[in-house]
Amino acid sequence: MRAPRTILVGLPFAMALAACGGKPDPAAASDAAVASADASAGRAGCRHPGVGGGKVVGVLSRNLYLGADLTPVIQAQDFQQFLAATTAVWATVNDNDFRARAVGIADEIAGERPALIGLQEAYLWRIQDPGDFLSGGTTPATTVVYDYASELLAALADRGLHYEVAAEVALFDFEAPIATGQDVRLTDRGVILARSGLKIANPFGQVFSTLLPLPVLGQTLPVQRGWVSVEVKHRGEELRFVSTHLESFHPVVRVAQAAELRAALEGEQRPVVLVGDLNSEPGTEGEAVLAEAGFVDAWAAVHPGSAGYTCCWPEDLGVPSPPAPPLDQRIDYVLARGPLLPLEAEVLGDEEGDRVAVEGTARQLWPSDHGGVLARLRILAPSSPSRGPSRSP
Repeated sequence: MRAPRTILVGLPFAMALAACGGKPDPAAASDAAVASADASAGRAGCRHPGVGGGKVVGVLSRNLYLGADLTPVIQAQDFQQFLAATTAVWATVNDNDFRARAVGIADEIAGERPALIGLQEAYLWRIQDPGDFLSGGTTPATTVVYDYASELLAALADRGLHYEVAAEVALFDFEAPIATGQDVRLTDRGVILARSGLKIANPFGQVFSTLLPLPVLGQTLPVQRGWVSVEVKHRGEELRFVSTHLESFHPVVRVAQAAELRAALEGEQRPVVLVGDLNSEPGTEGEAVLAEAGFVDAWAAVHPGSAGYTCCWPEDLGVPSPPAPPLDQRIDYVLARGPLLPLEAEVLGDEEGDRVAVEGTARQLWPSDHGGVLARLRILAPSSPSRGPSRSP
């Protein structure tokens, strides 16, 4: 079940009021109360670093789900098994129709209107018809069938919401034949969407140097994972927003990738909001590496002791619930480092009513195999020119 919205006021707010001569109310539990206190402190001429003047930023982490499980393709022992597996994957991707799913995800975003969105598995699916793979050709497929980022932006625009791609990195790219004689190409991408009008700068994307070598029919393919970031100026305050997707198939690799990301952000002096699918439970593997670097889990801060599960629905997103098992892992996060106070955290796309209809059919799909994580954070300390610009590695 989706946890009720909770506001965390916390010690920094109480200290700020005390420094300004205020009397903090331990029972205060609404953003309106915090904003009111900010306004009162401003009128009194008190500008304590713990009071952010209503400078709250909403962010969302959303794994869009590539659309099928690739494990049978990876595990194929001969070409016939491989061809059967690729054909089944493409059929499942079509059954898990992203155009329908984009409607549900756009509805989520419309209900929350975050300023920044980190997308994982923002896949681009392309086809070549007829394909040339089986005849030894090397021409890549170029006809777009699904472009997850573009289709989500279009669904948002239909709702009067205007976002733009602020940063993007191309990741795993793989093409294979299917039984119909076509070639199908998938390209994973990490994407940051920013609400139009938000001041952003220095978009950056990076593929991790530590990658999982994946054997497929005797060939070794590195599974490219990575991260993207932008610098943001929000209501006069500066921060860096980062989105990542750590390796799902190997814990040692994802720990190494988290360590690489930690090192890349080590010198960043602005507040950092890091979102993504870490494929790590709280306190383990990649999440533990980032926690050691000072990143605070927004969900745990707002909902201490609450599970906040985000993963995973079955491969077929149309399986009814029940019998679909409930989500039972928390691997998607909003993390914060620096003068940022988590006010709200919520899991999206985890309730039966979040399913979306596929036009012309009786199918009801989950928007993704993951739930999204929405958080709002107050920027506590004012920006300082002395920090200087961050340097992308």
